[in-house]
Amino acid sequence: MHKIITLIIIILMLTGCAGLEKKTNSKISVMGISADDFRGRNWLEVTIGIGVSFLVHETGHILYAEMNGGGHFDSSECVVIMEDYHNQSHNTQQMFHRAGFLSQLFVGGILTAIPATRHADFTLGFNASTMINTGLYVLINDDGEYSDIRQLDNGKTEGNIYTLGAGVLTYINLDKKE
Repeated sequence: MHKIITLIIIILMLTGCAGLEKKTNSKISVMGISADDFRGRNWLEVTIGIGVSFLVHETGHILYAEMNGGGHFDSSECVVIMEDYHNQSHNTQQMFHRAGFLSQLFVGGILTAIPATRHADFTLGFNASTMINTGLYVLINDDGEYSDIRQLDNGKTEGNIYTLGAGVLTYINLDKKE
């Protein structure tokens, strides 16, 4: 539930605080992304990119789980569960948790590398969502059994690397000229 509340706060900061920026003459950003980066964008495409980023993350977990005995999406926990998780090797468990982040970075890298999709609103939504998603994992560091970052040996460093990678892709998407 706290992830949903955090997401709502981020959305409000990126959209609802734009007037506050003008009144205070300051720039409000979340992990380097400000409301200015989204001005004039097609919000439907940005929103679809955000949703697809989440789906790619979860699909990465499912595919890795399927290669190692199976997995399923638990709608009550809103996570992918790997079958026979506790009997898997520590390395297999860690790779299962990495699979979501790596899938997002891989797809985001492809979208950003292709000139035709680099500056698309969908790509901005995808990469921004990836950056915010990985950043939230590090900031929240959920202590639940299925938290990706917690299962990477409480790897804030590793989570920061994923966030940095997604941030670089978002920066390239915003600033690179054709």
